[in-house]
Amino acid sequence: MTTSIEDLRAELVELAAERDALRAQLEGDLPTATRWLQRKVWRQAAALDALNRRVVTQRFVLRTLDELGRSLTASEYRDARARITDEQLRERVEAPAGR
Repeated sequence: MTTSIEDLRAELVELAAERDALRAQLEGDLPTATRWLQRKVWRQAAALDALNRRVVTQRFVLRTLDELGRSLTASEYRDARARITDEQLRERVEAPAGR
């Protein structure tokens, strides 16, 4: 897995914001710390919503294919899963049960 400069910068900005929020909390400035935490929650909620929409769309496509009488055979599924190069992703994609 490669990490781009943009990803590293975004992570650095996030860590600096978290550091500032923790300092604010230690200094008793709870409104500042709370604002940072609320923004973080909103960002995470938006990211989870985007992922959920993607999963729902993928499931819809699969159900539609199944209704049309065309879905992956067990062999096609295994072959497609085996072609996934990202090991962590391959582990997240379930192996066909009992096949």
